[in-house]
Amino acid sequence: MTRPGSPRVSAFALPLAIVAAVTFAACGGGDAPASDAAAGSDASASAAPVAAVSFDPASITDADLALGDSIFHGLIGATSCQSCHGVKGENGSAAPSLADTAWLHTDGSFEGIYKQIAAGVMQPKQFSGVMPPYGGAPLDPQKHRAVAAYVYKLSHK
Repeated sequence: MTRPGSPRVSAFALPLAIVAAVTFAACGGGDAPASDAAAGSDASASAAPVAAVSFDPASITDADLALGDSIFHGLIGATSCQSCHGVKGENGSAAPSLADTAWLHTDGSFEGIYKQIAAGVMQPKQFSGVMPPYGGAPLDPQKHRAVAAYVYKLSHK
């Protein structure tokens, strides 16, 4: 029972707050790993030196794609790229398609995608949701490269 003049809290307020928190976390609502925090918002920033990572698409292995797929779909790690970009990297409600040739924040190259994942998207051009660096997930260099390889292959079939 509420007192006269006191605000009335809807029965939906708590469940709505829980859904919002889960959605935020699933779309990467966390901090970048402490060692990668210096990557900043510049798409040219990268956690690993460019020389340490091969961006030759021919170097992408089936193991890279399998690991990247598992990360993208939330089977490994603390976040799920599909929750914002869609199950197949397309038709996402909160982020752009990754399965076509139109790129908003990178040139769509393997290296460009790798760097964009590291930088995140703090000022989206078309969607209202931001992507924190690394999607908010603690990606080590192997997982970072694997998810970049997977996203690259989505649009370069």
